Amino acid sequence: MRPAFTSWLRRLTLSGWRDIASAPFDCAIELAVIDDKRHPLGFPCVRRAEGWFDLGTMQPVATAPTHWRYWQPDVPPMSCC
Repeated sequence: MRPAFTSWLRRLTLSGWRDIASAPFDCAIELAVIDDKRHPLGFPCVRRAEGWFDLGTMQPVATAPTHWRYWQPDVPPMSCC
């Protein structure tokens, strides 16, 4: 493998992005289109048999994602106890 490609692949893996073919069904995930740059959608999505949906609105997502990672909200949930 070329060193530049290996470096890019390592950064991609360390940031949690995985190939779209391995995306789980019925789970909150973040989608991205990764070509020369990373273009995350920035909102949680869910994979169903019919395709990709915005988890908040359940509207279809009009993009062809190439990668996914588990959704991590900006603010972690707080516990009262």
